Amino acid sequence: MRASLSREYLGILLITLGGAFAAAGLTFWFAWGFPETTAINQVVLGIVVHVLFGYIIVMSGIIIYRSDLDPDESLIAAKWCFGGFLFMSILVVWAAAPEITRSGTTVEIVYEIIVVGSVGAAAGVLVGLNRGQAVQNRRLVEQKAEREDTLVFLLQLLRHDIQNDLTAISGYADLMERTLEDGEAEIDEQPTNIKQRTKSMQELLETAGTVIESETGRRDLEQLDVGAVLRDQLRVIESANPDVTVRTDIDDELSVQADRFIDDLFGNIFENAVTHNETDSLTLSVSATRSDGEVVVEITDNGSGIPESVRENVFEPGMGDGDGDGLGLYLVRKLVESYDGSIRIDDAEPSGTTFEIRFPAV
Repeated sequence: MRASLSREYLGILLITLGGAFAAAGLTFWFAWGFPETTAINQVVLGIVVHVLFGYIIVMSGIIIYRSDLDPDESLIAAKWCFGGFLFMSILVVWAAAPEITRSGTTVEIVYEIIVVGSVGAAAGVLVGLNRGQAVQNRRLVEQKAEREDTLVFLLQLLRHDIQNDLTAISGYADLMERTLEDGEAEIDEQPTNIKQRTKSMQELLETAGTVIESETGRRDLEQLDVGAVLRDQLRVIESANPDVTVRTDIDDELSVQADRFIDDLFGNIFENAVTHNETDSLTLSVSATRSDGEVVVEITDNGSGIPESVRENVFEPGMGDGDGDGLGLYLVRKLVESYDGSIRIDDAEPSGTTFEIRFPAV
């Protein structure tokens, strides 16, 4: 959930407001208008008029509650609703200013504010809902275009890299075949080379699969402990790279809304540091704490750093930090954004790189 008002909360607020307008309007009408009404059609009309605009607001609230609008998109409808009510109420007060000056605020003026204000609120929520949906449509179009670009990039990458690896494996196999035909026994390096190329293809396919699933799959977030995830991923790095020095300052009970892909998020950052620096002199410093309603994670290495010319686009597909397939850090950014978090990169002192990731705390 975002720090701002949730969609469900705004929906309930509008439902309550619409119900209050309808109830108040009917109460005033039955108290002052109904006794003076004789014809049945006037009774029906009076009830419809005093319920209609509250009903519009209630239904708009239900639509927002059940929709997939972002909180900010839902907030547009709420702002227009309250803005419409305020605008019409000001007009009523302005028109009744002479009477208010003479005798103060009367019940009739309050009744008029409720009725006319509900008209403005209903018109405002309809306009706001339309604008919110327009913003959502633009967002979905942008997401679709970015998703298509990502998938096209993945296909091109897989075709290029896997073809290269298969060509290399074929070459190693031919070399082994010729070596065996010549009666030579020295083929020790070729199986190792083949295994390395095969591992490279496996890792590429796993990363590509994660990107595709994070882009296209339906993901249910749950409450997870960031500290536990960090410790697990650091154990993996230490096991595979015993020369790396790891320093931690990780608080307990750092809960965020995430899913199983959060392992890939931190794993890719750690792997990026290990892959692009000399491990025998590499130190990874990881801290995690809660601050101002956020879980803040800082990951710092003392390596060579990321060049300034690359850093601006380091999270874009195919960019990376100048080496590798360019998927790892792109996946990191996509996952952080899917958790409503933020990520930025800074230089570390005296050398190296710091990743700062912020998540809404729960």
